[in-house]
Amino acid sequence: MGDGYWRKLLRIDLSTNLVKEESISEDLCKKLLGGVGFGAEILLKEVGPEVHPFDPENRLIFGLGPFQATQIPGSGKWIAVSKSPLTNILCFSVAGGRMGSMLKRAGYDGLIIQGRASKPVYIWIDNDRVEIKDASFLWGKDTVETVDIIRDKLNEPKAAIACIGQAGERLVGIACIVVDKSSFAGRGGLGAVMGSKNLKAVAVKGTKNVEVFDSGKVMSLTREINQKIRTTAPEEFLKGGTTCEVIPTEEFGDLPLRYWAGDTGGIWKEGAKKIGDPYYTQALKVDIKECAKWSCDNCPIRCHRFIHLEEPPEYAVTGIGPQYEALAMLGSCNLVDDLAAISRANDLCNRYGVDCISAGAFVGFATECYERGLLTKKETGGQELKWGDGELLINLVKQIGEREGLGKLFANGIVRAAEAIGGEAKEIAVHVKGMDFPAHDPRAFFSLAVSYATGARGACHTHGLCFKAAQGALLPEMGITEPPDRFEMERKEYIAAKFHDLSALHDSLTMCNFMLFGGMGITDMLNCVNAITGWDWKLEDFLTTAERITTLKRVVNVRYGISRKDDKLPKRVFQPAKEGSRAGKIPIPFEVALDGYYSLRGWDSDGKPTVETLVKYGLTEALKPIWK
Repeated sequence: MGDGYWRKLLRIDLSTNLVKEESISEDLCKKLLGGVGFGAEILLKEVGPEVHPFDPENRLIFGLGPFQATQIPGSGKWIAVSKSPLTNILCFSVAGGRMGSMLKRAGYDGLIIQGRASKPVYIWIDNDRVEIKDASFLWGKDTVETVDIIRDKLNEPKAAIACIGQAGERLVGIACIVVDKSSFAGRGGLGAVMGSKNLKAVAVKGTKNVEVFDSGKVMSLTREINQKIRTTAPEEFLKGGTTCEVIPTEEFGDLPLRYWAGDTGGIWKEGAKKIGDPYYTQALKVDIKECAKWSCDNCPIRCHRFIHLEEPPEYAVTGIGPQYEALAMLGSCNLVDDLAAISRANDLCNRYGVDCISAGAFVGFATECYERGLLTKKETGGQELKWGDGELLINLVKQIGEREGLGKLFANGIVRAAEAIGGEAKEIAVHVKGMDFPAHDPRAFFSLAVSYATGARGACHTHGLCFKAAQGALLPEMGITEPPDRFEMERKEYIAAKFHDLSALHDSLTMCNFMLFGGMGITDMLNCVNAITGWDWKLEDFLTTAERITTLKRVVNVRYGISRKDDKLPKRVFQPAKEGSRAGKIPIPFEVALDGYYSLRGWDSDGKPTVETLVKYGLTEALKPIWK
């Protein structure tokens, strides 16, 4: 009888070709669950503030939890953890595909990669057999080609493969990790960390069965929760994935327009209709059967869209189409309503291995800088940057992926680009801690203001779904029992904190947060944990673990220099729209809410967890490196 863990991590040092297994204790599993919890612990102990993200001493962790290789809904996830070249702090990014299940079935609860290979390599894990193989012939290949070539060379058509494209090889600060050609550890530049290690890919095949405490109960819960999700999740979400969100977000004033639009409008109704569902499904000939084939393991929602774009021929795409974040950041953020151009730009991001959120933000930022005279045709290579230009969007995405032209300017992220441009560019740039805003506006949901400012990896929506509370995604076990007014700051620090804790559970178990939209709540998650592990945890145990993991993430960032000075929002967030549903609305008093968040967390006025808080959560090992 097992507990869902192998109690084993695989460590690979690419500098020395050392491959070894390391044991982990039951106490650590109970303390941090897995995933981002394990990853943050490893960074705290092994990657000091002096280590540059591209230094061989940086770690890249593939984190798993007890849910992997079970059939629990949403368990086809894993999380990449490292020190980010974009923010220089803790970064964690969730991806799907088959990597989580395969790595777990290979016999591991996580993978730690360190060092730097002397030449391009890829890692091949076939259950107990681990090889570091030459990847020189793969260098320069895009992510689709890389997956196909490795599977063919290994004669393993079902191997899970996480790889980088040309952007990661060129150390582009927003390079991502692409999994099985369809899923993405997108944010924070972790693809560039892989590139800095001369690591082109990790390929895995696992065939072992992970033993759980009560397999019958796990299967019963799986059936019950799957049925709940299929009957509870919004029908339009089940049919259209995240593309169904474009029109509603525009109505909420939540859709990014003209690079967050400053004090101008929040209306783009006709544009939203041209890029969102249901037009999306019709125009791009979405193949529902193919969508199912490309979904993550154990997913009843299947949000990936498989498209067939044929016209115009130069934009043709057959494969994974843009989801909401790409439609919004490549599209509406730049006032591009040409769905074909957005799809082509998104496909380029996927193939180069580029975060589509930051890519869209870069294009919008550059266009506004050009509009204000901060960039000229001299810097743009003769290009005129203007809003709504689909061809320009595609060209700039290519330059980012190739690290040429304007792409060179943005190679190290939005902060350094703004510094290089000078003038008012720093005030224009929309980010937190160097992480570009995702496609949700804190002026439309005030809880996002607190969440973005205090988020462990910078501005982030997926690791703090607090804005969804106003739309009915409640957390009764955490005291969020009714939808809050989205334009009131009162209690928003509490809502942000609790959704951060929910994220800590999602990212450590590890599972997809979209299951929440189908009604898979905290009690469901806890029941699954107990059936898998046999721990017999109470709700209090589960919630305390969530708080501990959130605190640990802050501890790591405090060690990297983060304090209240960094928990701030760009000036633009405090410029209200003149029209639309959020006209006249800004998230104030923000500093009062920030104080409230710190107090709830047990942090001091500078955002540093107190000694008492560290003792409460059993994190006293952090006292030596930070609290001297």
